[in-house]
Amino acid sequence: MSSAERFIIPECFPDNVVAYTTTRCGGVSKKALADSSVQVGRAIQGKAIQGKSAQDKTAQDKTTQDKTTQAKTAQENSGAKDYLGLNIGAHVGDDIISVRENRARLPHSEKITWLEQVHGNTVATLPTLSVEADASFSSRPEHFCAVMTADCVPVLISDNRGKEVAAIHAGWKGLEATIIANAVTHFSTDPSQLIAWVGPAICGQCYEVNEALANKFSYYKNCVTPKKQAGKYLLDLPQIANQQLTHLGIKHVELSHYCTYCRSDLFYSHRKATHSNYEATGRIVSVIGLR
Repeated sequence: MSSAERFIIPECFPDNVVAYTTTRCGGVSKKALADSSVQVGRAIQGKAIQGKSAQDKTAQDKTTQDKTTQAKTAQENSGAKDYLGLNIGAHVGDDIISVRENRARLPHSEKITWLEQVHGNTVATLPTLSVEADASFSSRPEHFCAVMTADCVPVLISDNRGKEVAAIHAGWKGLEATIIANAVTHFSTDPSQLIAWVGPAICGQCYEVNEALANKFSYYKNCVTPKKQAGKYLLDLPQIANQQLTHLGIKHVELSHYCTYCRSDLFYSHRKATHSNYEATGRIVSVIGLR
């Protein structure tokens, strides 16, 4: 896997397969502020000053300062929408002209079919006019598959000959509803001849869930970790996707190991935005197609 400023490029696919995941870098979208008189630079400057002063304090003072800064940042962000960068989500409230320009900057943008994702398990075979789905499958070079995410797991799949491809949006609902298995059934080749890439998503150290949700995935090995706080667990969605792919018979599975929450400077993270008191945030896209 290689990375550039705007794209993460998996290197596991055949040469005739185009695949990438965007970052939030290099786009034209802006932050939408709750109060237009407040400037983004002012908030950034304030946090920088606080950070400098905190270095001169004791560990206890620093902890207090960090909590104060987080609270102040959350207050400043209240009602704001963090689209800053290469947001390609047209459904999140961003300026549609900016989104269109961002999408136009993507490699092979004219070939991408944009889905209306609903956290289900429907797989659209391209070309199609029925775009309410959370995965797409293609065997035609003029039709590229794409899924948008902001913490959920994007999975890209190709056969080892580079004849068929699929893109899958796998949040916990999709993983529970076996959307990966549904997509794999569309390939004409045996699963052992497929290659899968698990893209940037929230990691198992950052995705806190309640007991009811954790129990849905308790039979996956090392994917659910109880926290000290009663009724709270950490859930590892990328590893669940990995185990599902392996169980289906796919022998070649690679993970990006990028966490969207840890690296919210590089990706959009719905959970990080919520914790920072943003009202909304953008989306990255994972794309796969045939040359």
